[in-house]
Amino acid sequence: MTKHEMIDWFKSAPEGSRHQRMLWAAHKIARLTGATEGGAYQMLLAALIEAERLPRGSIPGFSMTADE
Repeated sequence: MTKHEMIDWFKSAPEGSRHQRMLWAAHKIARLTGATEGGAYQMLLAALIEAERLPRGSIPGFSMTADE
């Protein structure tokens, strides 16, 4: 699964805190890939941190700030 696909799962998570959405997405990623939920959570966290460091607009529809 690519980092962009993991971020798409995070973006499609039901409303909630960032942590709740990460847990939901990690669960889905783990079910699809066969990874553990903890491993999927760590991969997702790394993907989100990397996406946060990219120039603004590099991933359409993705923002780490609460006001966007």
